[in-house]
Formats: sequence, C-alpha cells, structure tokens
Amino acid sequence: MAEKNKLKPPVKFIPRGPHHLYIGLVLMIFAWLMAPYEYYNVWTWLFGIAGALIFTDDLIEHTITGSTPLRLFFDKILFPFMTKINNLIHTKN
Repeated sequence: MAEKNKLKPPVKFIPRGPHHLYIGLVLMIFAWLMAPYEYYNVWTWLFGIAGALIFTDDLIEHTITGSTPLRLFFDKILFPFMTKINNLIHTKN
C-alpha cells in the first residue's frame, strides 16, 4: 500500500510535446485580452484562475513530481480513452 502513495519522479519536459502548460498560458493570455471589457469581468477571472492552475500543474509535473491531478487524470482516464479510439480507427482500416 505504501507503494501506491509514492510520488512519481518528474516527467521529462520535451518542448514540442502537448503540454497543458501551453493551454494554461493561452487561457491566461485570453483572460488578459478580455480584462479591459467589464462585460467579461467574471469570465476574465475564471479563465485567468483556470489558466494559472493548469500552468502550475504542468510546472510542478516537470520540476517536482509526476503525481499531479492532471497527470493522474491523463493516466487513468484520458490515455485509456485515446487508446481505445485509436484501436477502433486502426482496426477498421
């Protein structure tokens, strides 16, 4: 049971990979672009905070530990889903 709670080592950062750091950065830039307009006030804050959290998650994943919430989501849910879809596509050809 102690093995399950062990933190993973940081994941190697490859700049051209599909990092959620980039998604977080884009959300923060989007929030910054919306800031001058009062109409988007709530959305500005939501995009800014979400972007900062996503950006920070990727930063932690590549510097401190690979056991971050979004990495666990990817490993447990997203990657198996993508594998099933890829298998379906490749078996039909």
